[in-house]
Amino acid sequence: MKWFKFIVYLGLLFLLTGCWDRTELSNVSIVTGMAVDKGESFKYRLTIETTEAREMSYQTAVGLAPSTVSSIEGNNIGELTQKFNIINATRPIYSHTRVLVLSEEIVREGLLEFMDFFDRNREIRGDFAIVIARGSNAGDILKVNNMYKKSPSLKLFTQVNTMQKDWGGAPDVNLNDYTRITNSYGQAPVLPAVKLVGDPKKGGNTENMKSIDPESEIVIDSMGVIKLGKLAGYTSLYEVRDMLFVQNKIKTTEITSSCNNGKGKIGYYITNSKTNVIAKEINGTPNFHIKIKTEGNLDGTECYQNLSNPYAYKEFEESINKKMEKEIKEFVQRTKEELNADVFGLGEFLREQDYKHFKKYKDTWDDGYAKAKIHVSFNAEIKRAGLRKNRYILK
Repeated sequence: MKWFKFIVYLGLLFLLTGCWDRTELSNVSIVTGMAVDKGESFKYRLTIETTEAREMSYQTAVGLAPSTVSSIEGNNIGELTQKFNIINATRPIYSHTRVLVLSEEIVREGLLEFMDFFDRNREIRGDFAIVIARGSNAGDILKVNNMYKKSPSLKLFTQVNTMQKDWGGAPDVNLNDYTRITNSYGQAPVLPAVKLVGDPKKGGNTENMKSIDPESEIVIDSMGVIKLGKLAGYTSLYEVRDMLFVQNKIKTTEITSSCNNGKGKIGYYITNSKTNVIAKEINGTPNFHIKIKTEGNLDGTECYQNLSNPYAYKEFEESINKKMEKEIKEFVQRTKEELNADVFGLGEFLREQDYKHFKKYKDTWDDGYAKAKIHVSFNAEIKRAGLRKNRYILK
């Protein structure tokens, strides 16, 4: 029995010999961001940002650049990712990519065939954010460093996610989402759009991180709507939030509405939001009933109502409901007439709830969406008035 155990343990030793494909950290570069522009001599210009681990930590940083940005041109993105040793001394590792930036020109002309490479590649994970660089080269977005995270890619990834969670002004779209929506029959893909404010050359200077008023920074500007693989147009940040309300993706946000007399504003901070969409075709016309129910707190008021009176809150709620219903309906109409794209994914609701009638729209949902009747109801409930019960403004 002892010899049997000895032979088993000896055999297990061969399974604990280490990683056969290990790579030393000193021989690789960690890529945190990628950007694609149109090339001057070739079809594409690929830019990557690689980070310097020692400069990313405040304990080991010595004041050098926290990351390096490199660019090369070619006709195939897959080949370009393997050719960066033309510039770099170490092998790029793409598994930690956080952001993919696409130039407005690339998206507008529909040169997005390379997205198939990202979807198929085993090394690249599908959880990175995709954004459009509006009004500038995509590569320049990766050159604007900042105090937070130090790396432009890591900062932008966090910025997009935080904007979506805290206010709802940016769609949280990663590669997996983009691929799924692109291949769906009842929804048009969207991507957040960012703008470079200031001088991109100064943005790459380490002094930009040390200034309380940076000379260059990246801001979330809008949302791009993709139709048939090309950019169809942009929406405002408020319209992005309207879309997220319909999609039941609002975590928290702040709505500003007017007092009943039109003088002054009230703030409504939403702490909970729930959306229910009922989809059904009636007499040959797709019908959608979108019911949005929210709960939140009174977050400041300039109105003169007596807050000890419960009817005052009802008036506030009616003002908020009227404003949001009007806003969402106007955006729905714009998506029909100007963009001709179902960014809400209502076609997917119809497919799930009434597939019998959706089948005829399988390849022509744009026609079904154009004639669809969409009803919106918004229900706001103010649960708390904050720390102050009485009015701050007395009159």
